[in-house]
Amino acid sequence: MKTQIGSFILCAPSWVVPGTYAENLRFLETKKEIQCVELLFFLYDDEIKMQLDSDWEEILGYRERFVFTAHLPELLLPTHEELVARLAPLVRHCIVHPAVESPSAQAKLLRKWAERYGCKFLAENTKVGLLETMFPHLGAEVGVCMDTGHLLLEGRSPAGFYQSYRDRIGEIHLHSIDRELAALDGGLADHRQLRRGESWLLELLPLLTHYGGVINLEMFSWAEAEASIKILAKGYGEKTQ
Repeated sequence: MKTQIGSFILCAPSWVVPGTYAENLRFLETKKEIQCVELLFFLYDDEIKMQLDSDWEEILGYRERFVFTAHLPELLLPTHEELVARLAPLVRHCIVHPAVESPSAQAKLLRKWAERYGCKFLAENTKVGLLETMFPHLGAEVGVCMDTGHLLLEGRSPAGFYQSYRDRIGEIHLHSIDRELAALDGGLADHRQLRRGESWLLELLPLLTHYGGVINLEMFSWAEAEASIKILAKGYGEKTQ
């Protein structure tokens, strides 16, 4: 029996506890609210490749339990085609960060991979302007991943961004920011748990009533993700299916 919160697919990253891809999947398997796992490849070096090779058959064994997405390396290179080819039959889509330089070259690469492997790509809003710079070079094979933490750090409205790009958004990285805590613990200011009563969240949630894409609680701690799930459940009400 699964617990459904809203009409979306609720997702967590493949690093909510210290360990490998397989160890995180084993941990998340019992978390009934989580329907999807984002496989993280911020880097793709020899160590990550060896880990993926070691865990691959076990990852495939979770295809009935989870929807999978993937986050490709922050600096996307032609040599990452090997990773895309492996992931394409498994994942719903791949997240990419827009190129700082040569957005047209990156868009060309994504178009080639989409045609070759049938993979869907979503470009994430990172620094102001980068996503918009890519748009003239993108076709229908590339959608949008909305990251609320990035928007909040820039002083932008997640609700406003969603309304502007709602027809292209296939995944939302839903997390808050906490600059004060980051100064104390040395962590990132974003990728922080949701907090009840945040004005930006209260503005955004009603817009997501009929959103059927992926909402990824992109927090690298199960305690923070679990606290955020409770806030979402409170906001939408739970229904069991």
